[in-house]
Amino acid sequence: MSDVDLSPEVLARVREAADIVEVVSERVHLNRRGRRWIGLCPFHEEKTPSFSVDAERGLFYCFGCHAGGDTIRFVMQTEHLGFVEAVEHLARRFGVELPRKSPEARRQQQAADHVRALLNEAQAFFVEQLQSTAGAAARSELKRRGFAPETWTSFGFGFAPDSWDALLTHLERRHPQGAVVKAGLAVVGEQSRRPYDRFRNRLTFPIHGSDGRLAAFGGRLLGPGEPKYLNSPEGPVFHKRSTLFRLPEARRPMGEAGLAIVVEGYFDCLSLHRAGFPQAVATLGTALTADHARILRRLAPKAILCYDADSAGRKAAAAGAQVLLAAGVDVAILVLPPGKDPDDLIRDDGAEAFAALLESPTPLLDFLLTDLPEDRRERRRLGAELAPLIGSARDPVARFSMLEELARRLDLPLEVLRQGSRKNAPPRPPAAAPGVMVEAVRLPPGERELLRILLECGDAWRRRILPLVDLDLLEAPEVRKVVELLAECGRDVAIQDLAETSEDPRLIALIAALTLGDRPPISEEGIRAQVNILLKRQAELRSRRLQPEIEAAAGRGDLEEVARLQAEKREMLLKTPKI
Repeated sequence: MSDVDLSPEVLARVREAADIVEVVSERVHLNRRGRRWIGLCPFHEEKTPSFSVDAERGLFYCFGCHAGGDTIRFVMQTEHLGFVEAVEHLARRFGVELPRKSPEARRQQQAADHVRALLNEAQAFFVEQLQSTAGAAARSELKRRGFAPETWTSFGFGFAPDSWDALLTHLERRHPQGAVVKAGLAVVGEQSRRPYDRFRNRLTFPIHGSDGRLAAFGGRLLGPGEPKYLNSPEGPVFHKRSTLFRLPEARRPMGEAGLAIVVEGYFDCLSLHRAGFPQAVATLGTALTADHARILRRLAPKAILCYDADSAGRKAAAAGAQVLLAAGVDVAILVLPPGKDPDDLIRDDGAEAFAALLESPTPLLDFLLTDLPEDRRERRRLGAELAPLIGSARDPVARFSMLEELARRLDLPLEVLRQGSRKNAPPRPPAAAPGVMVEAVRLPPGERELLRILLECGDAWRRRILPLVDLDLLEAPEVRKVVELLAECGRDVAIQDLAETSEDPRLIALIAALTLGDRPPISEEGIRAQVNILLKRQAELRSRRLQPEIEAAAGRGDLEEVARLQAEKREMLLKTPKI
């Protein structure tokens, strides 16, 4: 028996790291269609694609054989592994460390929870300080950069006072100094016995993990000194290589636009969000990593790199492009005017100037060839060195097309460039797996609609709907199971988590089918109408259950009991609850 601690948080980390499109693409040739990926099902023979993958939610479903689930279940079915083995397989592949079932592992989890609590208290302190007398310079800087006060809350701006221990003093009333240091909020000096605040005289920005929880802070110095920008250190809840600034806010806009904008700085990213480009994210003082690329790939098919126009920025753009190509992301470059970053451009020339550049970004090959010398021999030599970068492209069609174009523009034989590109070429996918058929689940009228609403409506609607639904009157056990899980959870819950709490493949497939099915979005009016129909149907079922009791009382000649039961039946129908 495995001693891996597969807590919900650990499974969430594995699912987040394991790009379902990348995993499925090893078995299935996928084509993007809107927000979904479509291909021929690996579990049964078919000529017309009926296999669908939702990259954002991490789910797959076949509308032909009804196989469905998340990345873990796909690996289980294609690799013939058990659940724990599949999790371990994905964790090893995507670099996720799995804690063990031990007191130490539990202590680590508790420590991570404590760090998050401290970070949340620190955020409240920074926000309060921004409004204080001491925060005047920080408020002025935000206004100078075009951020109106009514936007400060949504962006989470704060201010770290110009004091050695203002935050430490505030937090140590409830927390030990060591815990504040471990959370990355204070630093132990070489000579001073008392720790001091990491962030001092800085505008602060909250950094959230991919799960939306606060994970770290960034800070911009308001006076002279270095470094101008400062991040929290790596720790139990913060990992730079897999964290993108503003990712939780950018997820849905990226999917809707089919495009991610990647920049380098906090204010570059924030200015783009303020100006109406919410699909922007920023790296956090580190180069774009393979983890970043996998996250972006599941959200959008294309990324535009928008780095500074200086030499360092151009090198970073080329390196980032290679990482994105290797992940299967189409890449273009947005070349800014000399000496300007996105924040400067928007403040000086307005959002329209950025939108105009975004309409016609520079193709990657044009960008890579821009700096090559005019001398024919030197140009061909340096241009041929681009072949390994292009060879890293995961998409074979894109790879061949770029190599062919590069050969034409350098006047070089294509085979010469293909040989140079092969050392970075991705491996070929293995053959498809044998079939795994799943019986489709048929639901009574109204219950399919209820299940779809509960999966998509969000936590606020769920809290209103669940108390009104009578579990005993739900006919489908799959619907009862989901309703029970949601009621027990008491909070918002990932669809994948609902699926994996059951080992019943029919339930998992049903959830995937409802999630990936092509149906119009649910409106508030639709929610009310569908739920009220179900509640009325349940009231009628409840009243009909009284009929045998009424007939029995009539048979006994108990007219008083008959009258009471008939009144109860009428009241059930008249007082049917409504949402």
